[in-house]
Amino acid sequence: MNRYPEKTAVDEQFYQDHIKSRIPGYIFDVHVHINLPEHVKSLPESRIQSDWAIESGHILACEEAYSAAAMLFPDTEYRIAGFPWPIREADLAGNNRYLAEKRREGLLDPFMTVRPQWSAQEVEQTLLEGGFVGFKPYPDMFSGMKGADISIFDFMPHEHWEVLNRHQKAVMMHLPRKLRLADDDNIRELLEARDRYPDAVIIIAHFGRCFCPWFLQEGLRKLGDPQGFYFDTSAVINPEVYDMAFSELDASKILYGTDMPILLWHGKREWTLKEYRNLCREPFSWNIHRKSPEEEKGYTFFLYEQMRSILDAAQRNRLSREAVEGIFARNAEKALGLVSGS
Repeated sequence: MNRYPEKTAVDEQFYQDHIKSRIPGYIFDVHVHINLPEHVKSLPESRIQSDWAIESGHILACEEAYSAAAMLFPDTEYRIAGFPWPIREADLAGNNRYLAEKRREGLLDPFMTVRPQWSAQEVEQTLLEGGFVGFKPYPDMFSGMKGADISIFDFMPHEHWEVLNRHQKAVMMHLPRKLRLADDDNIRELLEARDRYPDAVIIIAHFGRCFCPWFLQEGLRKLGDPQGFYFDTSAVINPEVYDMAFSELDASKILYGTDMPILLWHGKREWTLKEYRNLCREPFSWNIHRKSPEEEKGYTFFLYEQMRSILDAAQRNRLSREAVEGIFARNAEKALGLVSGS
C-alpha cells in the first residue's frame, strides 16, 4: 500500500489552527526515504507484513516527496536531503545512483546507504562521485532484525567511518539494541566514534530512537556531554520528548526530519514512558482500529501532529525565532556543509 492520502477538511482546519501562523518559511527535511518500485522489487510480502513501518510506506519517488511536502506545508519552501530505504533486500546501488541523479538535477542533498560488506574504496568512490553528504548505514544490513543486539561497528565498520572522517562527511545513525540511546553499549560506541573520528558529523536519528521520554532521559544522563552530536526529530511526536530535548540539548544541534513516507497517514500516538502505539485511520494490517470510526474521522496527519508538538514545545521552552528556524533548516545545512557559518 503506497497510495498516500490527500488533505481533508479536517487536515486543513488543523493546519490553519495550529501550524500556518507559526511554521517557518523554509524547511530542510533531513530524514526522508526516497526510492522507486524497482529498488525494492525483491522485497517479499512476508517482509512487508512483518514490519509496520515498511508496510506504512516503502516507495516514494523524489517528485512524489516534494508533492507531499507541498500538500502538507503549502506556505513553506521545502528541501529534502533524502536517502534510500535501507533494507537488506533492496537494490541499494541502484537506489544510490537514482539519488545521485536527483542531486545533479538540483533536487536533493542525499545520503548514500552502505552495506557493511562494501569496501572502503568502493564507498569512497561512490560518495565523492555522487556528491553525497554522507552515509546512511542501518542495523538491518547486518542483522535483519529491528532493535537487534549488535554493535554500531557491525553495520558501520571502522573503514567506513575513516572515509567519512577523511572527507568531513555526515552519518545518519539509527541506533541498534532495544534500549536505544539508553543502552550502555550504544553510549560507549557513540563516544568512541566521536573521539576516534572527530571530523565525521554524527547525526543520531529519531533522538536516538527515543519515541518515548524515558529513553531520552536515561540516554542523555548516560551520555553526559552531548557535544559533537546532532539529533534529528524524525518520527518523534511525543511532546514530552520535545520538552526534554529543547531544555537539555543545544537547539543548534537539533535537525528537523519527518521519516516520510512512513507517517504520511492520518493518525496519532498514545504513549507510556517506554512504549507507544500508533492509532491510524487507514486500513493497514497492523491497524486494529482501537478507536471508533467517528474518532478516526477526526485524525489529522501524523506529520501535522509532529509539527504541532515541535512548535508547541518551542513556545513552552521559549526558543527564539532564530533557534526555531535553525531547527527547521539552517542547522542541517550547516551540519552537512551546504552553507558556511560557525
